[in-house]
Amino acid sequence: MTFPYTGWVLTPGFKPVQVTVVSKKQYSFGDAWLKTETGRNYAKEKVHLTKEEAIAHGHIELVKQQAAVDKKQSNIHKRRAALEKAKGESKP
Repeated sequence: MTFPYTGWVLTPGFKPVQVTVVSKKQYSFGDAWLKTETGRNYAKEKVHLTKEEAIAHGHIELVKQQAAVDKKQSNIHKRRAALEKAKGESKP
């Protein structure tokens, strides 16, 4: 890919924003980061060629986040049940 080029990223609030990528930085541990004209660095996998690709990536990220929340909720229910069971066993 030649620089500069226009890409799309998602803000922390998942709003797609257009950015101009001006250079690439390769680190010794293998990660590639892209620098924008504003000086902000983004992981290569977070910069998309089209707004639609950025939105699709956002949907995938939300599915992952929901799965993590569901798993935590399940663990909370198990812990609550264990506490209630222990509470019932301690009564005379």
